[in-house]
Amino acid sequence: MKMKRLYLVSWCLSVGFWFAVPVFGGCPGDPKFDRHSILHLSSPPLQPRYYHNMSTAQIESMRHAQFHNKMMHNPGLTLAEQELKSDYQMGGMQRGRRAEYCVWVESLALDFSYKRMDVYVSSQYSEGSCQYNVILGHENQHVAINNRTLQNYYSMMQKALWNARQIPTRAKPLSVRSLSQGKAIIAARINKIVNPIYDRFKKTVMAENAKIDTIANYRATQAKCSSW
Repeated sequence: MKMKRLYLVSWCLSVGFWFAVPVFGGCPGDPKFDRHSILHLSSPPLQPRYYHNMSTAQIESMRHAQFHNKMMHNPGLTLAEQELKSDYQMGGMQRGRRAEYCVWVESLALDFSYKRMDVYVSSQYSEGSCQYNVILGHENQHVAINNRTLQNYYSMMQKALWNARQIPTRAKPLSVRSLSQGKAIIAARINKIVNPIYDRFKKTVMAENAKIDTIANYRATQAKCSSW
């Protein structure tokens, strides 16, 4: 018996813009402005969906990779798909009549959450049977690992954005030669903060799940019931 899961990921960044009246001389900032007020971060929980209408063969066909052991089958599967979405609104002013601008982030919204958490248990085993309960218990361990790991890395993103001083705000606007340059710089700075954490998350969630997807663990799990 082998129980596998699939991780799908996505990441998107969008931007809005509004423009204020021209300003003369430098890019004055508002020292009283709370730079943390631009942040709108969320990670809403997602309840897993459970399916008991597919055979072991159908579940195995959904896997990405075959486990090269004909004696080991896959009566359980968890499909998890997380999404990282970021959206920011940029404000700006032209510096006098020169082709230069002061830009800043008005708001930055980030959502890091699961958009799919589907658990499959083979229809070969009736609900409430020893085999069904063992498979379900194993898959629920993966659900817990997925949720715990995402929340850990969401907290890291929160902390990194909270402490970030490289994102321009009304407290300290950014001087640029064009609005397109301003958008590009801001997007790059946000990505530089968030993307490394997101990349580490993807590696960690795979590694943490792999810890319970060992041959030894499968054999121990299989030994809990007879007639597989």
